[in-house]
Amino acid sequence: MTARRSDRATDPLADRLIEPVPGGFALSIRSVVWLVVQMAAATVGRLLVVALYAPVAGIAGAQTARCWRSAGLRSHQGVAGWGAFGVTVASVAGLMWAGSGLFVVVVAALVAGGLKPGPGGLLASAGATVRSALGPAVVGVSVVQLAGISWSLLVMLIVLAAGYDVACNVWSSDGAGLLIGRVVGIATVAVLTVASTAVHTVFRIDPFMSTWAVAVFAGMAAVLFPLGPMAASALLPAANAWAPAFRRLDSLLVTAPVWMAAMWGYLG
Repeated sequence: MTARRSDRATDPLADRLIEPVPGGFALSIRSVVWLVVQMAAATVGRLLVVALYAPVAGIAGAQTARCWRSAGLRSHQGVAGWGAFGVTVASVAGLMWAGSGLFVVVVAALVAGGLKPGPGGLLASAGATVRSALGPAVVGVSVVQLAGISWSLLVMLIVLAAGYDVACNVWSSDGAGLLIGRVVGIATVAVLTVASTAVHTVFRIDPFMSTWAVAVFAGMAAVLFPLGPMAASALLPAANAWAPAFRRLDSLLVTAPVWMAAMWGYLG
């Protein structure tokens, strides 16, 4: 279920960036299933993580491009979808290959935009295509890199993100307002942070060397999770645009790359 437009904020910036959060029991069940699938992939190994996230990123890119086409720009679904898929797969070989993949996406978007520019011309069409591939590709690349560092690190991020998403979905409804679900989501991550530190003291969560490090990274996630859906909205033509695969990834859009960079700094 999606929030009605009449229940949305009237502020233009909020209406542009804050997506209507769907609610309902069925969505919560799908979120739990998605959590189990991700955890299984992370536990088995990095290649299975790629096998899971690359297709989802590809579908997300194609759906986002379709949203831009519906909004009037001739974005290329094939370039956006296969681009996000290919960049995620290429990231197994390293960030240099992922960056090269993004360059190929830009070139392909320019070629496709030149063949059929559509309204706004070449740059508008190519820009919409690149914009469509970028968000899903960033999530895919970041998750694959985190899986390469430690499977338990990725599982921790997945659990925290699932806690935020489920709490946000459950507490968000037509009459609940824009913030209540997100506040409860942050509170849920705070509770999971305490649980994560307790787990670390007993079993040790690689590659963390102290409970303080676990708390810092989990606290970072609590702050950053709400920004992911807003960043996804900025990459879509409208906050309520229909791109369910992208929305499945959006909580990680800011948190995953920040965790990736912070973890590299932490490990020195």
